[in-house]
Amino acid sequence: MIKKFLNWFHPKEKTEQAPSAMIVNMAKMLAMTNETELACDDVHLLVDQFAEMKMRGDDVESLMPMMKHHLDLCRECLEEYDALVAALEFEQTL
Repeated sequence: MIKKFLNWFHPKEKTEQAPSAMIVNMAKMLAMTNETELACDDVHLLVDQFAEMKMRGDDVESLMPMMKHHLDLCRECLEEYDALVAALEFEQTL
């Protein structure tokens, strides 16, 4: 759990980040949190609906704001969402 938490603040590259910069990044992320948020498990259950709605042109930011907020903060869930959108876009080309 801690590793996943720290991955939100660390870039994917293998560059080292100074501890003070990491603390600043953590503070910024904590400031962006809401009192009520979706957990990654919740996002995994909804990501297909979110992606399909987005591809239809629905205003998902206003229809599912907690989902959008989570994707803005969680790199792992965003990567899953991006992969799903890419698969759906590819499927449309067939």
